Amino acid sequence: MKCYIAMNKLAFFLYLVFTVSWFLHLGDRIPLLGTIRFDLILIASILALIILAQEDTRDPQYHEQTSKKLNILIGYSILSIPFVQWPGSVLWFGLPNFIKAVIFYFFTIKLLSNVKRLKIFMGVFLLCQIFRVLEPLFLHLTQGYWGSRASMANWEFMDRLSGAPHDTVNPNGLAFIIDSIIPFLYFFSALSKINKVALLLLLPLMLYTLVLTGSRSGLIGLIVISSIIIYNSSNKVVLLGLSLLSAFVIFSFLTPVQKDRFLSIVDKNTENAITASGRLEGIKKDFKVALRRPFFGHGLGTSREANANFGGIDQRAHNLFAEIAQELGLVGVVLFLSYVKSIVTLIKKLESKREEWGYESIFLNQLWMALEVWFVMNFIFSFASYGLSSYEWYLFPGLLVVTSQLASVRHNQVNITTIRRNKSESRSWPSVASPS
Repeated sequence: MKCYIAMNKLAFFLYLVFTVSWFLHLGDRIPLLGTIRFDLILIASILALIILAQEDTRDPQYHEQTSKKLNILIGYSILSIPFVQWPGSVLWFGLPNFIKAVIFYFFTIKLLSNVKRLKIFMGVFLLCQIFRVLEPLFLHLTQGYWGSRASMANWEFMDRLSGAPHDTVNPNGLAFIIDSIIPFLYFFSALSKINKVALLLLLPLMLYTLVLTGSRSGLIGLIVISSIIIYNSSNKVVLLGLSLLSAFVIFSFLTPVQKDRFLSIVDKNTENAITASGRLEGIKKDFKVALRRPFFGHGLGTSREANANFGGIDQRAHNLFAEIAQELGLVGVVLFLSYVKSIVTLIKKLESKREEWGYESIFLNQLWMALEVWFVMNFIFSFASYGLSSYEWYLFPGLLVVTSQLASVRHNQVNITTIRRNKSESRSWPSVASPS
């Protein structure tokens, strides 16, 4: 028994190491790790330890449908390899990256078996995301680093901040990271004074970095996050006032080019409007490329390759569903939508229980609310970004399952304790003497 517990603890530790390696791209920062394919070694080691530990504390009611839908999607992705355009690209590049993304779901629900582990994991996850934002910001402030630029009208260009040199995210990807951090910073600020200080210190830096990315989808994501938080807050007027004041102050400090960039979301007369309309045309072209192979697609991870060969542009589809159609065909789109539907069904099922369970653990309640905001933002963001082999679509349901199960266990423990206390008090209650 002690051996099994030790293996489970080691698997959890290696999961934390994998999380750091995946998000901070240690294989790129340390070439030796990249050469030996360190991430895949970690995945294989964790999987072996989980199997040997023979421990499963999950309640099927919280993950059964989601796991089933995800397994079908994975199975189809593998079985369709012989029928895709570039099976070699899938085996060498697409499938390994897809595996490294989907394992976030399975490892999360397998290894985050108590609140302590969940807190440790969320701490590591958020620190990695914050580092991914602060690193390029530091390089920008100290070395003038930008990393990317966008075309405008009249053959002019606008500098845009992307991920650091060792990171792989473009400006929109960096904006997505920022939008992912903000819900957790906000809701976790209720847990301690340190978290409140972290919110006050980091939020201005996050917003400033978001401006530097010039990401219109990032701005839309921020508006979605703010709207949900304000709508569900008991201090709607205060938060709305602070949000409007912050928006006014930030906008007043923008350069003319940055103002033009963000106004192009609603104003077709701006210089950046041509790229906004170009994005819609690009999505149409992406689906045209997908229709070349409507059933099995071109293969996992080949969206960029398909567009370069048949779409006239060397980049991945900037729409999640166009990306899936290109890589897995229309059948893959249906399977992925079925998977997302199972997540939404789980959210609705658990929402009715959150008020009942949440007050018994402030941490789980705050995490639960942050996850729901993150999901809505991520879904809207998916219409302007790829993500089939990105972690967020697999880590989110994993965290939702774990949070719900731990909240349910906590609720049952409280009920059992209350029942036992009531029984004990009823046995020890002094009897009333009968009249003589």
